[in-house]
Amino acid sequence: MTKKLGIIMILLILAFSWMETDRIKANTNVQRISGENRYDTASWISMWGWNQSDEIVLASGETFPDALAGGPLAYQLDAPILLTYKHRLPIDTKERIQELKAKHVYILGGVGAIDSAVEIQLRELGMKITRIGGDDRFQTAAKIAAYLPSDKVVVANGRNFPDALAVAPYAAKNEIPIVLTESTRLPQATKQIVNEKKTTILIGGEGVVSSDVASKLPSYTRYGGVNRYETARKIIEGLPLEKDQAFVATGTNFADALSGSVLAAKKGAPILLVEKDKIPSPMKDLVNSYGRFSILGGANAISSVVKERLIGSTEEFQFQGVHVNASEALVRSTLGSPQRVDESRFSFDWHVYNKDPKKYIQYGVFDGRVVSVYSNSDSWVSKAGIKLGLGKGQAETLMAQIGAVHDQANDYYHNGMLIRLYYDQHDENTLSGIFIIREDFTMTNPDVNKADLRSSLEKQILDQANALRARHLVAPLQADAKAGDVARSHSKDMAVRNFFSHDNPDGLSPFQRMDQARISYSSAGENIAAGQFNALEVHNDWVNSSGHRKNILSPLYKRLGVGVHLGGEYGVYYTENFYTP
Repeated sequence: MTKKLGIIMILLILAFSWMETDRIKANTNVQRISGENRYDTASWISMWGWNQSDEIVLASGETFPDALAGGPLAYQLDAPILLTYKHRLPIDTKERIQELKAKHVYILGGVGAIDSAVEIQLRELGMKITRIGGDDRFQTAAKIAAYLPSDKVVVANGRNFPDALAVAPYAAKNEIPIVLTESTRLPQATKQIVNEKKTTILIGGEGVVSSDVASKLPSYTRYGGVNRYETARKIIEGLPLEKDQAFVATGTNFADALSGSVLAAKKGAPILLVEKDKIPSPMKDLVNSYGRFSILGGANAISSVVKERLIGSTEEFQFQGVHVNASEALVRSTLGSPQRVDESRFSFDWHVYNKDPKKYIQYGVFDGRVVSVYSNSDSWVSKAGIKLGLGKGQAETLMAQIGAVHDQANDYYHNGMLIRLYYDQHDENTLSGIFIIREDFTMTNPDVNKADLRSSLEKQILDQANALRARHLVAPLQADAKAGDVARSHSKDMAVRNFFSHDNPDGLSPFQRMDQARISYSSAGENIAAGQFNALEVHNDWVNSSGHRKNILSPLYKRLGVGVHLGGEYGVYYTENFYTP
């Protein structure tokens, strides 16, 4: 059995000015470029790249084949790609052509894709017209290729759009033509083009472009995966552009990626393909490589959930895919429902995820929005490399590098948030926990439900102990109701009779109190504390007290009862009773 000395800490009070609680910090690293429909979206995309352009590339907004090869041509012309209906020019496209003061329109495809009625409308606007079109998509692509004198060529399947559009920014930036093929047959028009080239970039796996077709291509390198998203990833990794930003488009429709391909090339950026409501697995690692994103298309193409995930990827701190200011919906879609919702001393509730102690995290949620996060588990990441186990000097250096302003002790301010770092002095003073809270939520809640708060503090103290044990490869402690009652009674006794000791004024030790409760144990120990603001602070203080830390991490102990009492001279008293049956 062990007997440990208690610690007395003054009550910590955070006093900050109140600000409106529904404010959401704007993230300028993720922007959406969209209009009311694909034609309007194409016009908006052009606004991000061109104030004026003599040339315009016009493609069908209803069918993709003739448009797939248009990106490199548009880039060479330094012209935006706008979209049209087959039989008429959309008002959005017409207005944008006039705004750009364009003089020359290149129409992609024959009259089967964009008929002569559109030509008439363009001539009425005073446009010179060049139509680049063949009898089919393969001939059209080959004719576009004639405008691009590169000794390289990109070959993609002409029966689907994702592969060609994924490679379009790279091809456009390097002025490499894109030509099209059947899966098992190389069309004659395409064959004539590739025979003039020295090297080939082949897009798609063998199920998309067969090995027989590949054998007819000059000196080819294949970039292909099991699906469109993996193929896109291999293109981006194998044919890299700049890492500053990326464009994001749906992988299930061609229009936004087509219009965006030339803008992406102009910015030296790739296009990441996503699903409407999620970022596919092959794209997830890529997402974390970029600091800025431009989403092409509205919420019907790419939902707000995907936008939130992109915002999260640009945040300095990510907690299992969740960041401060994320929506509660994102938390639940990522991690499921919390194991528990706890009271806090602030105006928000703690949503606790403790199913796996190795991934323990508390999210502070107010009105459907994450406003605070705490974790002492190794389950979060920092873009700068701040992580558990890092030495204090290293952590301080990295905090300075991200622009965090050091306030006092281990507190920092960064992007409207208070960040508090916790260290374990008995583990070479390494980082052992992190607490982040929006500055406008640091004021305490005077109307907190004390009974609920007491219960929450007790449960969180157990959770945090188990998270620490998991990091040190020690089995978790089991909650014990009887030991909890004993611990709670002692905390109340200290508050009411104004003492601070393991032995009460009647001379009863922790072991005698456990005996009285008829708890059978082979070994036992106790931690006590008073005055700490919440479970985060008391856990940190126990970790930095040698004897208390030994109790928390002892593999000898199997069960833990935690008891908290609010009141008395120090405002709050804590007791932990450890034992082994």
